[in-house]
Amino acid sequence: MARYSVLLLDNDGTLMDFQKAEEQALRLTCEAMGKPYDTKVLHQYSTINNGWWRRLEQGACTKDELQRGRFRDFLLAQQWQGEAGEWNARAWNAQYMENLGKGSFLMPGAEDVCRELSQTYALYVVTNGVSKTQHRRIDHCPFAPYLSGIFVSEEAGAPKPEPAYFAHVFAHLPEKDRSRMLLIGDSPSSDLLGANRAGIDCCWFAPEEKQLPEGVTCTYRIRSLYELPALLTSC
Repeated sequence: MARYSVLLLDNDGTLMDFQKAEEQALRLTCEAMGKPYDTKVLHQYSTINNGWWRRLEQGACTKDELQRGRFRDFLLAQQWQGEAGEWNARAWNAQYMENLGKGSFLMPGAEDVCRELSQTYALYVVTNGVSKTQHRRIDHCPFAPYLSGIFVSEEAGAPKPEPAYFAHVFAHLPEKDRSRMLLIGDSPSSDLLGANRAGIDCCWFAPEEKQLPEGVTCTYRIRSLYELPALLTSC
């Protein structure tokens, strides 16, 4: 019998290429708002956005505060005349979220590996984000038919790595034995820390050479999704 029966797969940065989706969404949003777009603009937005997501993961802000705050800070950083008001931040965020929902770029191996693993394991996506946007991105992507479910932080009422998020996930899984669950994700601060707190094994998807932050552990590590089937077979 396989060691695990349930695989909890992170979406952005693991199954889907969020950097490509973010780049496309911001470019389209700048075009719609009549503002210039280049790599500097993207870098400034990404830095601000990542900072707000770290705050959310740490419980220092709400999702609504994140969505308003990131574009308020971004518009201030751009110094575009008359753009930095609260109303404009909301308008930019709404346009951006609409465009982000169009970004379903897959990481290498995502479809093939999900197809193979679904023959043995129940696959669930565990993701932070806005429910409408994440479902729009995932529901029609090539690996969607192989999923048994999708758990979005907005629906759970808490983000990864909060225990409340994982309590929501566990309450909706037919499998109740946590030793039979494995989380696969790229983020030490949300995926791995969340798994550590929830008492389940985790596999760090880290294509580049990196060190884990102090206090965070992983059961396994892979550099490519293509490594996952063989790893699970050997467990």
